[in-house]
Amino acid sequence: MNDLLIGLNEKQREAVLQTEGPVMAIAGAGSGKTSVLTKRIAYLIFEKNVNPQNILAITFTNKAANEMKQRVRQALGINTYDMWISTFHSMGARILRDYIERLGYKRNFQIIDDDDTHQLVKNLMKKSNIDTKLFNPKIIRNLVLKMKFDEDFIKSIEAPINEVVAIIYKKYQSYLFESNLVDFEDLLLLTIKLLKQEQDVKAYFNNKFHYVLVDEFQDTNNVQYELIKLLVNENKNIFIVGDEDQSIYAFRGANIENINKFKRDYKNYYLVLLEQNYRSTNNILNAANNIIQNNSTRIPKNLFSEKGKGEPITHYKGVTARDEVEYVAMKIIHMVRKGYEYNDFAILYRANSTSRSFEDVFLQKQIPYRIFGNTSFFKRKEIKDFTAYLRFILNNDDAFSFIRAVSAPRRGIGPVTIERVVDYAANNGLAFSDALRLSSDFLGKTASNKITAFMDMMVDFRTQLDDIPFTDFVDYVLDKTGYIDMLKLDDKGDVRYENLLEFKTILAENNEIYEDLTKEEMLTYILEDIALKSEETKEDVENGVTLMTLHSAKGLEFRVVFIVALEMGMFPLSRTFGDRFEFEEERRLMYVGVTRAKEKLFVTNADTRQTYGETLRNADSVFIEEIPAELLHREGYSVAVNRSKNVNSVYQRPEYKRQIDQKRKSLLSKDNTNDLNKGDKVIHKVFGDGVVVSVAGDHCVIAFQVPHGIKTLLKDHPAISKKK
Repeated sequence: MNDLLIGLNEKQREAVLQTEGPVMAIAGAGSGKTSVLTKRIAYLIFEKNVNPQNILAITFTNKAANEMKQRVRQALGINTYDMWISTFHSMGARILRDYIERLGYKRNFQIIDDDDTHQLVKNLMKKSNIDTKLFNPKIIRNLVLKMKFDEDFIKSIEAPINEVVAIIYKKYQSYLFESNLVDFEDLLLLTIKLLKQEQDVKAYFNNKFHYVLVDEFQDTNNVQYELIKLLVNENKNIFIVGDEDQSIYAFRGANIENINKFKRDYKNYYLVLLEQNYRSTNNILNAANNIIQNNSTRIPKNLFSEKGKGEPITHYKGVTARDEVEYVAMKIIHMVRKGYEYNDFAILYRANSTSRSFEDVFLQKQIPYRIFGNTSFFKRKEIKDFTAYLRFILNNDDAFSFIRAVSAPRRGIGPVTIERVVDYAANNGLAFSDALRLSSDFLGKTASNKITAFMDMMVDFRTQLDDIPFTDFVDYVLDKTGYIDMLKLDDKGDVRYENLLEFKTILAENNEIYEDLTKEEMLTYILEDIALKSEETKEDVENGVTLMTLHSAKGLEFRVVFIVALEMGMFPLSRTFGDRFEFEEERRLMYVGVTRAKEKLFVTNADTRQTYGETLRNADSVFIEEIPAELLHREGYSVAVNRSKNVNSVYQRPEYKRQIDQKRKSLLSKDNTNDLNKGDKVIHKVFGDGVVVSVAGDHCVIAFQVPHGIKTLLKDHPAISKKK
């Protein structure tokens, strides 16, 4: 036991050893929660003699799940690949793979990712003669997915969008079921339905999972909480790790109230506070502590470190936003000359649009940089094309994969032909595959021959799948389909081909893991894994300054962090001023940004900034004011301001609230008071023409044309004018 606990502090040991009953570990940023989780699992197995199959550990990313498995494997020397350590969606897929037939699906269901659902909704809209230029398919898709969680959601959608959503929702659900497809929402919703409907299945998993552990609990949504509750048995051995101070994903459905639900549902829970930080210096942590203590919805804690006091936080204020950017660039150049690497720096901002000015200056000064969040490997066109072939080889009823496969390369089977096949299947009660095989009965000779040739090729592929090694099978499919010839005509063909070669490596690696399975079973699991991973962003590894939103920064750390554009209205956003819940989420976002820094933190802003073509003057962000003066070193225009008046007294709460009100009044005092009503046509300086969908108080919801979509804006914003 002592070996397992080596390196843990007193509170971490407490979290590992308190194995029975409900336990809530509130883990501050950088407090080593992954070590606690993995060592708790190892302790249960090694010291408590718990069968690894009786432990369920849920996290939010495949990367985190794999890291947890690796650490447990290293600690105990056991095979962990089949342990129940996974994401919510992977767990749902694993349960459904064995029991989904009880819900009317076939066991060989395929998972479609977000890109697939978007394309499917777009196709359904076109088939329903719905104008995709008037109604953005992406917006309709998002509303359809919300309806999956609550069909009454349709009541909150204004006309005429509600009519479109109602039509597409019904067709979308029917299409998935008939094609034996499930989306990411289904992986959770169908699992919940299964556990509620089939009591023997629920009893089986309640008996199986003696211990349940949930990572990043503050990021769970209502559906995930319900699923967890269904899986926890009467012993209530549930261990959650979370930090409400880092709950920043409300826009994705994360519900910070789940921590309070946990307290109500498990009244005798044991609380452990993990407050020792292993990342940052104490000046950085003290700044974070002072900022976040202004939030009311939190369990009090105070981060500390053994890394010493460290450097003060630098506040730089430029006269203009350009000054701010130039300052950041010159600081980076100077620190690189002192021995830092470009990889050591991160620039964090609230809004994506903030990055443009930094890119301009960095290009001029030849500072290498990367915009965090490039296209995931599994979302690249060539990978999605190839997986469409593989999915259709396994499931000839998968019309969605068929549509993609016959278009890569194009082989003369167009949308009209495909629509006729789909209609024939529906009208005659046939599976999609049967309609394809009977195409000569209802299609012209040319179209029918092309479909027959394609289906013959699929039969050949199915035979070859069993007869030749996986790596050879990839080459065989790429060659026979004509995909390689297509790449030769693509100016990015070399890069795309390299990605397909990497796909061969994936198959080879999985071949070793699933060596006891048949080729079909193996490929089904591989495709399932790819679908689950497709939502995760692949991080660029080149040496460069990282530019990213604060939301993207969670879970990362950098030696030096710049949090930029810290002005009222920019960060925090102006729309949060009158909403305590949203404003506190902005503060949590600031807390996350501050705690990314290991050695040095800069907070920067500008006295004036160009916004929508106008020069605006914003007050300093309240989050700067919340950092104690003794922790700050001021540079730039902020020095002059500080000399002329006591900044920390000027920005006490009543005063900064007055400044906010004055700022908003000055914006609204221009001859632009819009008495907007539902149905009014407007024009926006950036988003162009739009129609008012709804009005509530001083805000309005406006539907703009593609690609801008639906926006919630101040109805009296100077950028909006009512069309005559």
